[in-house]
Amino acid sequence: MTTCRPLLLLLAMAAVTPLAIAREPDFPAPEDALVSQVASHMRVAGRTMAVRAFTSAAPVADIIKFYQEAWHDPPAQGAPGYAFEPTAIAPWKLLTRVEDGYVMTVQVMEYQPQGSFGFLAMGRLPEPGKSAAAPKNPPSMNGSQIMSNISSEDTGKHAVTAMLVNKDSLDSNLNFYRAFYQGWRKDLDQVVQRGKMHALSFTRGTEQVVITIQAGRDGAHVVVNSVTHDLL
Repeated sequence: MTTCRPLLLLLAMAAVTPLAIAREPDFPAPEDALVSQVASHMRVAGRTMAVRAFTSAAPVADIIKFYQEAWHDPPAQGAPGYAFEPTAIAPWKLLTRVEDGYVMTVQVMEYQPQGSFGFLAMGRLPEPGKSAAAPKNPPSMNGSQIMSNISSEDTGKHAVTAMLVNKDSLDSNLNFYRAFYQGWRKDLDQVVQRGKMHALSFTRGTEQVVITIQAGRDGAHVVVNSVTHDLL
């Protein structure tokens, strides 16, 4: 199945699994991949996450197959081994497994002609009733769909990264964000790939916003990264 139902079932099963004695599960990196640590104690949505990045000469299909085989056996009776979401935040493909109170997520996309690049994130599920409040939705054009919206805490700063899609053109999105952040200092307004991708950056006081807009097959994919720095 390529829907979110397996993930919802995994989360439901984890909610009734005792967490106090759970050990951190094994989360292997893809075979022959070059792996680097991004953060060992990143605060994301109220919980601590360990995040690694990887690059591999293997194609995306091989990375997906590696985890589908590694996570084939279900972590609990009646639950699927993993959830696979191939189009939720295209061009990224996501695989998620919940095991012993931990969430493990693989996020992978094509890198160079035949290789792949991705992230491996693992963190404890929040205890029942202690879920952190969701971050505020980013500014967006009418009709936009928020695909993900994640907040994180690091030393000296608070960040929110949102991914969204809409059916509007790259230029329409550009005009919207230029108008929305009018009055902020414009640090960047640059073509990354003509007709396909553009980057914007704005600053006001301790706040900085970096936006990338990519033309898609039926509209645009937008990433909004907002960072608020602590005052010294």
